[in-house]
Amino acid sequence: MSNLSKYIKLEGDKTIWTVVFLLLIISILVVYSVEGLSSTKSHFRNILMGLIAMYFVHKLKFKYFSKLSVVGIIISIFLLVFVFFIGMEINGAKRWISIGSLSFQPSDFAKIAILVFMSRQISKYRDYINNWKDFCWYLLLPLIITCSLILPSNFSTATLVLINGFMLMIFARIKFKFLLSIVMVSVFGASLVYFAGKYIPSFQELIPRSVTWVNRIDAFISPKDDYIKDEGHQLNESKIAIKNGGILGKGPGKGIQRHFLYAGSSDFVYAITVEQYGILLGGVFPMFLYLLFFYRCIIISQNTESVFGSLMVASLSFALSLQAAINMGVNVGLFPVTGQTLPLISKGGTSIIFSCIAIGIILSVSRDSNDREYEKA
Repeated sequence: MSNLSKYIKLEGDKTIWTVVFLLLIISILVVYSVEGLSSTKSHFRNILMGLIAMYFVHKLKFKYFSKLSVVGIIISIFLLVFVFFIGMEINGAKRWISIGSLSFQPSDFAKIAILVFMSRQISKYRDYINNWKDFCWYLLLPLIITCSLILPSNFSTATLVLINGFMLMIFARIKFKFLLSIVMVSVFGASLVYFAGKYIPSFQELIPRSVTWVNRIDAFISPKDDYIKDEGHQLNESKIAIKNGGILGKGPGKGIQRHFLYAGSSDFVYAITVEQYGILLGGVFPMFLYLLFFYRCIIISQNTESVFGSLMVASLSFALSLQAAINMGVNVGLFPVTGQTLPLISKGGTSIIFSCIAIGIILSVSRDSNDREYEKA
């Protein structure tokens, strides 16, 4: 063991490492109770791959992510276009690319690539982003292209990417008039998509998922009797699981709703965790871990001398924390069903691996927070 520690040295913020391991332990326990040993083995392999990726990423000097982000955004745009033609269609949406036994969602890669790329653009051209032309060219256009390519198959992910990019601009103190324009255009665009998905048949044929989006929003705003049978069935089962859990929970592997909740190990894993371990251990404790993770990342961001590194940490940590909040909010009925996973807990290879890569970047910055070599260059 001592010899192994010579070669494997975990660097960066120790609190974040601890949070990651605790969340992954919760993930293994819950997935095992829901799907049994065979599925847990593949899940454990994905976790191992994620940890290996996080380890190697956190060993890189964070300045290298600047050039890598240029390659990354080009690859992500190519993959998002590519998935329209050869993507696996599941529930009317082409989100997955399958290569042999490997399947992944390009949107998971794009979520990281766009934030790192925008952090690069802001740090590199921050003295030039003071007019509409440069703002649109350096920042807004890459964000809009990425969101537009994700939108047809995954409205919620496209929305989160837009929010994450918007928050990055707030962190970077982009001019208020630019931020206001994004809000206005986004509200108009979302309204346009909603009404087109509800009233224009040609749009419904072009983007079949738009009908699902409209149904989920309508059912959430104004539930009807058929809501429990259709879009609200999963949410209803999720609430039952949380109620069954109570304060202390039913106990590991003793939850009843794991037999009724579809995606109980992914989209609704939080409800299953609460049912088995109770509100305190299964509900509050994971929430505390995500808050602790975000708090540590904000401290790292504030203490990082590099503008590029600081913006990467702030944006990536916000993206992961927001996704966690959305997932937990859906499980308790605060938001419409979105299909967003719970980072590091939900079963899903690409979700875990790319979450680990994002955290690896954060750890890389925390390790070299005093390094300003990128800005000097």
